[in-house]
Amino acid sequence: MLNELEDQKGKLREESLALTGETRQLNSEAGKWAARRNELNRATEELINKAKEFKKLRDESNKSVAQSKRKRDESNEMIGQLYAKIDDIRKKQNLTNGRSIGNIHGEIEQLEFRQQTEILSPEREKQLVNKITVLRAEFKRRREQLEKNEELRKLLDEAQSLRDMACSYHDQVKKFANMAQEYHDQMIAAFKEADQTRAEADSAQKEYLKSLNGTL
Repeated sequence: MLNELEDQKGKLREESLALTGETRQLNSEAGKWAARRNELNRATEELINKAKEFKKLRDESNKSVAQSKRKRDESNEMIGQLYAKIDDIRKKQNLTNGRSIGNIHGEIEQLEFRQQTEILSPEREKQLVNKITVLRAEFKRRREQLEKNEELRKLLDEAQSLRDMACSYHDQVKKFANMAQEYHDQMIAAFKEADQTRAEADSAQKEYLKSLNGTL
């Protein structure tokens, strides 16, 4: 009888040790999953903050685009007013015949805008470039004629200064627009990566809970 009790006691001790070892293993596994979950949650938070920073930079760039556009458009409007004034003086004083220098300038601006924004075949672009070249030559001749009048020369110089400013603002529009697009792409990439790490963190949490349930 005593021997049987000793045997049972030994068996229970072995089972207890086995269970203790299994519990330790499960606890260790749970700890690993918890550490992985926490690591992924931190990475997700960092990526979201990074994406928010890119969004802020994108929005700031878009504001700069709007401001540069406004200044460019204001400069172009003032140029139009100056050319209208020049044409009015030209007609009153019978200085030259032919097309208005303002109309020539406007046509050049329209064609240059098409060249910059439209997808053209090589042949169509060549035709467009040739037409712009011809118009620029016509504009130069017309300007040289008008510059003989001192009043008109000053107005033409003022219009040219404004045109240089408008071109500068237009370059800024393109620069800030490109920056805004880059920041937008980086923001989207960061949010997508955050979604991925969040999903991995959720999986790690499930494994963690599964390990805990095994110890109960």
